[in-house]
Amino acid sequence: MNPILKAKYQAKTLAKLNGIQLKQAQKQLAYQNGYPNWESYKKRIDTFWYQKHTPFLTEWFTNYRAAKDFRKQIQGYLLTYRGQFFVVDKEYISFIGFDPDDSIWKLINFDVSSNNALEKFHKYYGKQKGTKNE
Repeated sequence: MNPILKAKYQAKTLAKLNGIQLKQAQKQLAYQNGYPNWESYKKRIDTFWYQKHTPFLTEWFTNYRAAKDFRKQIQGYLLTYRGQFFVVDKEYISFIGFDPDDSIWKLINFDVSSNNALEKFHKYYGKQKGTKNE
């Protein structure tokens, strides 16, 4: 499971068990893991998409708008890593174990950082056999 989705699930569970708001549970989870806030914690655990040892060159961005524009320009895939953005091609997506032609990519506009994209992506792949997430 994607580390961010796992943390979101943990925060939701913590909120339910303790009768607190989700935002408070996220902050508590961040503190428990040594981070001052939820955003810092989320950035630190955002490692799902990046494979450290790959034969691929990727384009990196700290600015979402620049990454999004570049993704459109090259018709690539916008991924995230620790609060940064990087754009890759179909070969990279295949390399990390996903089908670059699956319909889910179009549904999330080839951008895993967009609103609810992670949830949609992992829900889709959770129903598939033979994927990285089994």
